[in-house]
Amino acid sequence: MPSEAIGPLRALCVRYLEPLREEFGPVHVNSGHRSLEWNRKVGGAPASQHVYGRFGYGVAADVRCQRGTPTAWYRFLDRRDAGGLGLYDAWVHVDNRVQRARW
Repeated sequence: MPSEAIGPLRALCVRYLEPLREEFGPVHVNSGHRSLEWNRKVGGAPASQHVYGRFGYGVAADVRCQRGTPTAWYRFLDRRDAGGLGLYDAWVHVDNRVQRARW
């Protein structure tokens, strides 16, 4: 993981993951940093925020919580104005990219 990702990762935790934990209980990170090769293997987006430092300085996490639903987690993070936010069947993707992206 590039050392430049430490600050953005800390910001992701403070702004999104810790408030999520306070609201919905322990947060499990399904996927965080990925190498470019691993990102390709798992079918990640070509410009994935999981590949830290390669496509800007955003960082990402795919997470699920002990309580609630992916829809509830998504809405909570949307109200916190996450840069990138994706809703999946069992988890949500959250990142701190500069531009707003939703899926």
